[in-house]
Amino acid sequence: MRRGLAGGLGCWVAGAACALVLATAWSKLAHAQVSPPPATDVPTVTPTAPSSAAEDATPSPPVPAPPTPAPVRVAVVEPELAGARPIASDLDVEARRWAIGYAGFSQVPVGLSANGVDITVPAIGFRYWSSPTFGVDLALGFAWSGGSSTSGGVSLDKNSLYGFIVQGGLPFALSTHRHVSFQVIPFVAIAHGQTSTGTGAGAIDFSGTRADIGLRTGFELFFGFIGIPQLALSTTVGVQFEVRKYSSDGSGTTQSDTTLGVSTTVQNNPWDIFAGNVAARYYF
Repeated sequence: MRRGLAGGLGCWVAGAACALVLATAWSKLAHAQVSPPPATDVPTVTPTAPSSAAEDATPSPPVPAPPTPAPVRVAVVEPELAGARPIASDLDVEARRWAIGYAGFSQVPVGLSANGVDITVPAIGFRYWSSPTFGVDLALGFAWSGGSSTSGGVSLDKNSLYGFIVQGGLPFALSTHRHVSFQVIPFVAIAHGQTSTGTGAGAIDFSGTRADIGLRTGFELFFGFIGIPQLALSTTVGVQFEVRKYSSDGSGTTQSDTTLGVSTTVQNNPWDIFAGNVAARYYF
């Protein structure tokens, strides 16, 4: 009886153990088939580059801005100094090429006596500038004198005198400034005078001839500084070679006297400069 009881108890224990094993296995299988709970939304974290140790430390001071460069000063150069655009001169051949005016006066030989007699002949001059540096001069002059005299009711005719002069020159403007032009002028002049005395067979004809060739130099001053650039006054000095010839023909006798000379154009008296070395012109 005791063996039967022990054997039944052993079978019961073994069955209980098997049941416990089966229950455990079933429980694990049931848990494995249950769906996992839905995952909650997890915020996405964007990885950032690791900061350097210098950035994690005390921030560096701001970099100073580069200094502003000083404004560049541009020097303004006057046109007359730079030569870009020279100041216009009163001798403007594009606006005024022609000039007319007084060209001085000359002594024209006539020959009323053996020593010779002259007649004063003023000249009117013309000037033309073909370029700012080269021009042409031409002057013409004429003079005549005559009349009569009365004494005791008797009227006598005076001897008539006449003379003329032709002058030519080639002015070169070597240097021209605002109101002044420095010029050199080669020139030539020819003059002739004539008169007669007596009547009939006792008439005597007198004549004289003068020829000059030379070179003058001087200044032509324009009055642009007072608002009249068309008006100019020139004065020159120089040297010339001169030929004078006096002749007489009458009563079957012919006589002549010729004089050669070289002289400056300013002669014995200071006012001789006005005889042929000063000219006034108006340009148009």
